[in-house]
Amino acid sequence: MSARALPYQRPERDARVRPPRARARLLQWAITLAATAASTYALDAVATVSGILLAASQLLQGLDHALLLVLLAGTYALWFAGLRVNLKANWTLLEETGTSTNALSKAAYDLIKLRTGNVRVQRLASAIGYGVTELAKEVPYYAGALGTAVASDAVSSQDALVFLGGANLGAAAYELGLARMTRVFLRIKQGPTYASFDSDWVPKEYLADYYHEVKPDELQTIAFLVTAMEQVDPGEPILLFGVGPTLHHVFPAAGKASEIHLADYLQTNLDEIKKWIKRDAHAHDWRAFVRYTLQCEGIASPTDEQVWQREELTRGKITKLLQADARHADPLGERNESLYGTVISAYCADSATGDRATWEALMGNIAGLVRPGGMLITAALRRCRRYLVGGKPFPSANIDEDDLRAVLEPQFDCGAGSIQVWELAGHQSQGYSGIVLGWARRR
Repeated sequence: MSARALPYQRPERDARVRPPRARARLLQWAITLAATAASTYALDAVATVSGILLAASQLLQGLDHALLLVLLAGTYALWFAGLRVNLKANWTLLEETGTSTNALSKAAYDLIKLRTGNVRVQRLASAIGYGVTELAKEVPYYAGALGTAVASDAVSSQDALVFLGGANLGAAAYELGLARMTRVFLRIKQGPTYASFDSDWVPKEYLADYYHEVKPDELQTIAFLVTAMEQVDPGEPILLFGVGPTLHHVFPAAGKASEIHLADYLQTNLDEIKKWIKRDAHAHDWRAFVRYTLQCEGIASPTDEQVWQREELTRGKITKLLQADARHADPLGERNESLYGTVISAYCADSATGDRATWEALMGNIAGLVRPGGMLITAALRRCRRYLVGGKPFPSANIDEDDLRAVLEPQFDCGAGSIQVWELAGHQSQGYSGIVLGWARRR
């Protein structure tokens, strides 16, 4: 999905995603072709041995032709179940490494990825490519088994069916084994487990890593917030949920809100905000972000006085700092006196968990803070599994624009252009290369 124009000129260097180097693409294909050859030979060996062993065991001797066909159909069901598990593992392998254990699957994935950013279509293409290859591998087994039965009196059609059933059982076991090996490889590749927000999160590290300047993701996000605020009813309290130790998303709300409430899971994050409110000499400097906010609002060259005025306006509007937990159905607990006409939650739920189902639950609880007719404004890292803070990996839910729309639409109206996607250069080393921005009005 392409984003509509925002009220500033987006530098071309920030909007481009550099293509992978030719050497990297060649390496991916070399690995894929080698893995495809190895997996093909391994599958053939396992399936053939399994078929021969079952036929030689005489376990199914004496069964009539019709029952053998039923059993053969059952083995195909088992094989398909194993294949489904392997398809999921192969998809993760493609996403994280650009390689596959099936060359046709990678070819389909790469081709569709060049034509569309729709992840569901990419996933379907990779699955079709994999499935077509696996079905093609069945042809030699049928030709060999049935051909032998026709050409030789020593092998009956029942023996051929038993062999095919055994081959399917071996193939099912192989698909499960390959899926497990793929997951083990990815787990090893990912390295250490995620850092803990409770023990490893350091607000100063986060601020130093991401907010010493207005980076490409925030150029887009702040401009989007300014535009989205045009849809907000003025003169009501606004909640920013999951604000972290930051204030850059608060400044666009100051002109509309009667008061501003800031909520976060960690008290250490709220303490960092208190320093800024109290004008502590050690507080983070947000003036560059204030200046950019004013530019997005139409002031071409904000003066120092205008920047100071917005800072003072924001300080005066912040009336509550709330410790919150989005894992609860009522994230603000007893402190939640009423629902809000506007809730802003940017890079919160998606950056709190690596589990998609948990992200959906967190989003549902946060969205529950919006009153009917009110606005939810949100942002998320796109297709990101982890991001780095102080060199430590923290989880991300690996969601995209389709996931965001799916979680909002049951209760919210998502208008045309209300969900936007931006691909960004310069953040790959931190774990992501795109963001999803969205606003929606609760029915």
